Amino acid sequence: MKKFSVFIPLVNIIGAIFTFLYFVFILPAYEIPSEIPEYFDLLYFVIATSILTLGFFLFTRKSLKTLFEIAYGNLDIKTLEQSEIYRFQASALQYPLIVSIVTFVAWITAGFIFGFMQHIIAAKIFQAKIPDLIFCLRRFLGISLLGGGITTMILYFVLESAWRSYIPNFFPDGNLSHVKHVFKLNVQKRFLIVFLGITCIPFPIIGMTIYSKVMALNMADAIKRGHIISSMVGELVFIIAVSLAISLILAYLLSKSISVPLLRIKDAIKEVENNNFNTRVEIVSNDEIGEVAEGFNLMIKSLKESQEVRDSFGKYVSKEIRDEIIAGNTSLDGEMKRVTLLFSDLRNFTGLVEKNHPKNVVKIMNQYFNEMTLAIKDYRGLILQYVGDEIEAAFGAPVGFDDHPEMAVKAALEMRKRLAMLNKKLEDQGFEPLAHGIGIHSGAVLAGNMGSQEWRTYTLTGDTVNSASRIEGLAKTYDCDIILSQTTYNLLTESYHTKQLAPVKVKGKEDELIVYKLLS
Repeated sequence: MKKFSVFIPLVNIIGAIFTFLYFVFILPAYEIPSEIPEYFDLLYFVIATSILTLGFFLFTRKSLKTLFEIAYGNLDIKTLEQSEIYRFQASALQYPLIVSIVTFVAWITAGFIFGFMQHIIAAKIFQAKIPDLIFCLRRFLGISLLGGGITTMILYFVLESAWRSYIPNFFPDGNLSHVKHVFKLNVQKRFLIVFLGITCIPFPIIGMTIYSKVMALNMADAIKRGHIISSMVGELVFIIAVSLAISLILAYLLSKSISVPLLRIKDAIKEVENNNFNTRVEIVSNDEIGEVAEGFNLMIKSLKESQEVRDSFGKYVSKEIRDEIIAGNTSLDGEMKRVTLLFSDLRNFTGLVEKNHPKNVVKIMNQYFNEMTLAIKDYRGLILQYVGDEIEAAFGAPVGFDDHPEMAVKAALEMRKRLAMLNKKLEDQGFEPLAHGIGIHSGAVLAGNMGSQEWRTYTLTGDTVNSASRIEGLAKTYDCDIILSQTTYNLLTESYHTKQLAPVKVKGKEDELIVYKLLS
């Protein structure tokens, strides 16, 4: 609060200096009547200025203690009641505007006090002559418009620029638009106010100056006319020079109030281009730029959520399959597809659970599933489900591949390799090695999203699924780790070291199955 307690008077003092220069060096003072003591002007100035200053600070300090505690981060706005939160948020959005309006009213009051009241009071007390109305009007306009108008506009833009850094403390979630019924100084209004201030403030002063000089010329002799014209030129040059300087200052402040938040949005866009979805744009105003920043943050949030969905989806399928599904290049509705299924099951899982603490079982299984999943995903397989110690995976669904049998066989060989490496780690950890059986079968399935309205999963159904499960069970019967069906074996295009096993009859099948042991 101390920062703004110094800052606000400082801007007003600068405006007062310009006004002082105008009245001392440009606007000729009238001849003070002899009846008025010399101390009166000074005494009147001290009393009037003290009253104005006291009134200004009493008005602007109302409820400002808590406001500045929130602004400086000494008080968390979320700890307040909801009604108080809304009130202080509205006050924060309107603080620069309210201070500027109060400042302008104070300057107008000062113009009336020093332009009219001072002479009226002096005349009443000392029976002195009151200056003419034109002089009083010029004095009033010089104080209220030249001094007050320019000071108020500069104060608003400088104060708003400084205050913006504290706005996020009032809106931790950045949602400024939910505060209704507050004045919004949008970009169009900013340009309009600056334009009117630059053009309209000097005109009345210039008009009164020219009018007073013309009136003086009519009543002056030839010698005085030269002095009057010289003083008029000097006064007009001063007003125009000050107006030009103020125009440049206001143009700079206006452009800064627009360019700075736009540059922040530009930087955030670059971060998003670099896939940084944690970036956010600070929302520091409730104008169009603030609304754009708020919408941009919502867009980033949506993109981040989409990315999280993509990443989560990528934990179940390979990157290529994930991208194909998200791009809409494959259907998840019911359809018949030719696929290769891979079923994997741990041997003696019950013994593993009985011999180890549950935490150790979870630790072992997580390592096992991680290695097997990586092997399946390396060859574009889809993990359909984990059931206990069993893994069900599909190759060729939902994205179709012509070489799906080859992919499944290579994935099984990779699973064998990874299991051997995992067993070495498990032995180092003090656990017994694992063994699994894998069954591979190719055929037609019904693929699609199935389930209830609240929960669905991508599922493959049909005789091929049942046969694949039965073939996986044969791995234990033949005491081997990888078994291929006749169908899958016939579809392979590359050369593998296999051994045909004795035909076997399985549950649910009338004919015997011909299967192959995959050696390498």
